[in-house]
Amino acid sequence: MNNTNFKEDSIFTSGNIKSVIFDLDDTLFETGEYYKTNMLLIAEHVSKLLEDNTPNIAEKIYEQGVVIHKEVGHPMLLDNLMKAAITRIYGDNLSKEEKIDSYLKKEVELFYQQTPKLKSGTLPVLDMVNTLGITIGIHSHSQHEWTERKVKYIQDSFKERYGREISILLHSTPLEGKKDKEGWGEALRNFSFDPNTTLIVGDNLRDDILPAQANGVKYLVLINNSIYSSNAVLKGDGNILRISDIEELLTL
Repeated sequence: MNNTNFKEDSIFTSGNIKSVIFDLDDTLFETGEYYKTNMLLIAEHVSKLLEDNTPNIAEKIYEQGVVIHKEVGHPMLLDNLMKAAITRIYGDNLSKEEKIDSYLKKEVELFYQQTPKLKSGTLPVLDMVNTLGITIGIHSHSQHEWTERKVKYIQDSFKERYGREISILLHSTPLEGKKDKEGWGEALRNFSFDPNTTLIVGDNLRDDILPAQANGVKYLVLINNSIYSSNAVLKGDGNILRISDIEELLTL
């Protein structure tokens, strides 16, 4: 049964928006928390392997991982990120390095076989957009197989909750690539979306909103709930709507 409630005078019911592209991680999924939880568990296990009883050592390894991620400026596979963080803490000549590498490989395989939790407003927002006949696309900066797994999880969860299928188009920028103007232009072309009638929703100003704006996208929503929501100069962003969570789309 469809229990969708939305404003009759919302930006979605105006008829101007024909398609929506959502960023995936930390927009529709609690990806940051998923990373943090698993990085801390991995760091704690590695510190025990190295017989390091330093107080809060797992948190220190995790924090180095966050720093490295910011320095690199694009997503990294979790095993590479954790190895870099561990090396930064302990140096290049790791004892038990072979055992650590084997452990990281096993844990990371499990990590990518699962998905983060959906944001609480994800399914209601998708239900509203779908009910209004607006085409849905997702543009993710991640390895394609994991992106496909997350989209499949959304579709399965949606069907379980609402009793119907939902079509979601998918475009992923490879890890080694940039989610920049070219990447967003490619997504728009692949989906055959008109920038003048497309809404872009993301949590990253630099990687989601400004590149979409540079492609002529008129409708832009930035979710101010992550460390990346204000990571660029705010020049020329006057038409960007800012919300605190995906669920607020129901009230626009």
